[in-house]
Amino acid sequence: MCAVLSATLLSWAPASAHGGGAEFLYIATDAYIEQRIQEVTDTNDVLLAMEFETNVNGTVAGVRICLDLTQQEVAQRLPLQGYLWAADGTLLTTGGASEGISFSAPCFYEIFFGTQVRVTADVRYVVGFWLRGGQYSYVPHGFDSDISNATQGHLGAPSSTNSTVGAGNGLYAYTSVVGPSSPFPVESWENSDYLISPRFIPDAH
Repeated sequence: MCAVLSATLLSWAPASAHGGGAEFLYIATDAYIEQRIQEVTDTNDVLLAMEFETNVNGTVAGVRICLDLTQQEVAQRLPLQGYLWAADGTLLTTGGASEGISFSAPCFYEIFFGTQVRVTADVRYVVGFWLRGGQYSYVPHGFDSDISNATQGHLGAPSSTNSTVGAGNGLYAYTSVVGPSSPFPVESWENSDYLISPRFIPDAH
């Protein structure tokens, strides 16, 4: 299960010295993701996001989301679009998938950004993913607490209470606009965690 962070997200004990390999906030064996449910009645186009930070410098190369949709169902939703913003809403990069999208069990779909972005330790960012037709998956009240992958890596996401963006963590914006003109998501609903993660590559350390 994902570990709970301190309130400031600044006092983690880093994982063993390493670098170069991609890591994610959630992995397939996390008991936490088994708590997810699928929202089947909300079929609006939606941009889902979450605020995060790292405790080492590195690069964000893409975004991954947990969806309880089959690969055929996801293919019918293309194009899909990923986003990375600074915490103030400045768009840093995007990436799209119009012909296919990477899948790994049990529920992870991933797309890569057009440009990899350098991120700085202990600085907040927002990563997001646009989905046509809704029916997303989420963990209810997942952001009641801080979340991290501290036992395996260097990613953390603040609770809604500790969030600095919008109405709390677990962010969304209903929109049919795809690409650089999409709105910056600032709404939050009952601290829901939409199971989004950056593809983070830590610097060697």
